[in-house]
Amino acid sequence: MTFLLAMFSFPCTFHIYLPTFTAKSTKFWCRLPESLAGLPIENWINYSQPVDACYVRELPNGITVESILNNTAPVLDSFLKCQQWDYDRSEVGETIISEWNLVCDNAGLTNLAEVVFLVGVGIGGVVGGWISDKFGRKRILMGMMICQCVLAIISLLVRSYIQYVAVRLIMGLVSVSVVYAAFVLSVELVSGNWVTIAGVCNFFPLPLAYVIVSLLSLLLPNWRDLQLSLSLPGCFLLLLWFVLPESPRWLIGRGRIQEAKEIIVKAAKFNNRAIPEDLDKMLLLSKPETEAEQPSIVMLFKGYLLKHTFCLFIAWFSMTIAYYGLLLNIGNFNLGNLHVTSIILAIVEIPAIAVSIPILLKAGRKIPIFISMFMCGMACVASELFSLSFEDDWIMIACLMVGKFAIGSSNMMMPIFTAELYPTLIRNLGVGVSQVAAGLALMCIPYLWELTALNKHLPMVTIAALSAVGGGIVLLLPETTRAKESKKPAFDNSSPCNGTFTICDERGYQN
Repeated sequence: MTFLLAMFSFPCTFHIYLPTFTAKSTKFWCRLPESLAGLPIENWINYSQPVDACYVRELPNGITVESILNNTAPVLDSFLKCQQWDYDRSEVGETIISEWNLVCDNAGLTNLAEVVFLVGVGIGGVVGGWISDKFGRKRILMGMMICQCVLAIISLLVRSYIQYVAVRLIMGLVSVSVVYAAFVLSVELVSGNWVTIAGVCNFFPLPLAYVIVSLLSLLLPNWRDLQLSLSLPGCFLLLLWFVLPESPRWLIGRGRIQEAKEIIVKAAKFNNRAIPEDLDKMLLLSKPETEAEQPSIVMLFKGYLLKHTFCLFIAWFSMTIAYYGLLLNIGNFNLGNLHVTSIILAIVEIPAIAVSIPILLKAGRKIPIFISMFMCGMACVASELFSLSFEDDWIMIACLMVGKFAIGSSNMMMPIFTAELYPTLIRNLGVGVSQVAAGLALMCIPYLWELTALNKHLPMVTIAALSAVGGGIVLLLPETTRAKESKKPAFDNSSPCNGTFTICDERGYQN
């Protein structure tokens, strides 16, 4: 089940990472007129567009290719606004920028498309979390997966930029709902140390998805072809409706004991485990004495949970800026081939995910998250310092690899830590609300590199500072593991918690 639920991360990651190639900024120039068809592009640019490609020099009557090549063509000082452009397609093919001419006066619309997508992510975190806590993990997972498949196909049919933006808005909303419904379901199907392992395993598809997108973009450089190839596989995940169970913890919390029992019995048979003779009694004792309180966002801001929510908001904002600031701005580093750099930084994340499992099991949550975020900040500072002294791209790539490794580990650990800090009743809602902070951070990322207008080092310094702040505030939260707990706790056969890993918070909520 852990493996199958991890598969849901693939289509969501595809759609998040696609703009790295489908909205890649490339060199462009005002289109060469047919009368000068034989003129090399560089000569055309040098003659007609001395400032930028937004304005083109007015051409005198009788101008020829030969006169431009031998520098005898008249040079007029009057310029006209360019209306049509051509694009450099040596690295990527047709993009949304080249299809809808999102350059010059319309250049800001490129970032707008992604900001709208990320607004959807922020909204979807809250809305999807509330629906999941109210109606169940499996329903929201499959329902949103159907929406994602439909939207992916619709996005191929759009013929205007406005239609594209509208589809991206809804796509952001459903994508985050799929990811975190699958994550919460996977950690609620297991207990003990397996919660950590199952949670981390949900993130192994992320770097693999980055590599797949990078490789496929080489084979399918046009954005519609690339999107189609990455949208179809997600449709097959809908078949898992007949395989995946609902969360037994959620069912018990809602008082649906018989349904939970059927899932537990089926799991025991599959795993060749003996079914306790007093299973019915254990489940009845676990049933809430009163009707389950309806999950509400207000709960996140009451009592001790207010501190959790505030600290996690800052931590998620900082971590998201650092993680996606490095991931989605690879093209802004100008480190040679975009595809090669993308694949290298993606592969680095695989060991980061693997290493986070023993770290979380042995060292808890707070200290590892703090160290990894602080390390990311130091790597960002180092990359800027080395860029002043060295011109070798590989030194910069090495620093970015260290930073990506460190923040990649934080990106694995933070969702698990967040899920453990909230009770079952509002766990998905708590994880979802954290996506509001992540959504706000993601909205800032398209504009992060605009800070270079003030200072070329400011974007990386900003990432470094936020990493340090986010890591530091995590230290204010309580640890969720029991380091001093014996490895083999003694279970009381008469206890309804026999054989399970249970945490009760200050208010008595059972996790």
